Amino acid sequence: MLAVILLALAAGVLWFLASNAWHYTNYSLTAYTPYYWGRRGGLSPHIARGVLAITAGLIQLWLGLTHRTGTLHRTLGKVYGAGVLLAAAGAYYMVFTIPAKYLVYGVGLFGLATAWLLTTSMALVSIYRRNIEQHRDWMLRSYTVTFAFVTFRLIDNWLTGRQIAPGDSIDAIMAWACWSVPLLLLEPLIQLRRIRGARRAAVLH
Repeated sequence: MLAVILLALAAGVLWFLASNAWHYTNYSLTAYTPYYWGRRGGLSPHIARGVLAITAGLIQLWLGLTHRTGTLHRTLGKVYGAGVLLAAAGAYYMVFTIPAKYLVYGVGLFGLATAWLLTTSMALVSIYRRNIEQHRDWMLRSYTVTFAFVTFRLIDNWLTGRQIAPGDSIDAIMAWACWSVPLLLLEPLIQLRRIRGARRAAVLH
């Protein structure tokens, strides 16, 4: 089951990189469009560090959930944390320079960047305090927010293609839903896993 989930996440990451991130390596007005070109100083590091975080984080999930917590896991953890920090800084820049007419969309992205920093910070604090279980839980939350960039594009494209609502409205909805809904769905799974773990420990004792 774990392998299937990780493969699905990897497929989503590869799709996102190929369809939404790669064309920004062409550093030109054509690739960035006039909407982003004037703010490319924030967008470029945001994308580059975000790609680093989403890639390193996927490997970290596999290492952590299969208890391979050696040198590679610790090194990639630092890479992931740095990627999130720098990508979130770029995200805040993008939020505060967004046109006023996209306020709801911008506030949703502000929430995403804040949730990204908070969940990742809690994961780092937990491992610093040697609380492995809490670290694992917070890393699952953190990567759920990291993966929100893939979730946003997948569902946004699907909704736009079906013309369910105007494009700007769909973007505003997804700026909130891409991270808050997955976190909401993840939390019961985390708590159920904790309950099962506590029951197994009680049986062993």
